Amino acid sequence: MKTQKTLIFAVLTILLAACAPAAGEMHVIEPWARATPAGSTAAAYFQLHNSTGTSDALIGVSSTVARAVEIHENISMQTMQAEGSHDMGHDMSGHAVEEAMGHGNDVMTMRPVERIEIPNNEMAVLEPGGYHIMLIDLQTDLVAGESFEMVLHFENTEDITVMVMVRD
Repeated sequence: MKTQKTLIFAVLTILLAACAPAAGEMHVIEPWARATPAGSTAAAYFQLHNSTGTSDALIGVSSTVARAVEIHENISMQTMQAEGSHDMGHDMSGHAVEEAMGHGNDVMTMRPVERIEIPNNEMAVLEPGGYHIMLIDLQTDLVAGESFEMVLHFENTEDITVMVMVRD
């Protein structure tokens, strides 16, 4: 009798495990960068859809095409002042990085960020004027029609290697 109960319990456990939803994945959608000559700085863009079953964060990126790779965001000076931040962002030489982006009288600045939060079943969008990946001091030309490898590092999910398509 005891053996029969153990067998029934084992079968039920296996059946319940088989019915449970499988752990999902982090999906990288349409990674791309603009054609840019070696020695310059470029940006890469893509979308991340988190269907892993838990919140996660993009915490780093690496690639052999650039001397340094950083996660950045564009933010308005008005927003930074409201946050009380005086860090205007900087390039690798320590110079302030600002660019007018046509938002009325507000000026946009770019700054590095340590992470991009990606809640479960939501999307993080890296696009011009928002979050993006900075490829600093390109070691090779980014040529339209070609692609290069980039590795995305997450807090919880395993690293994902993606091929980034270069566009005009």
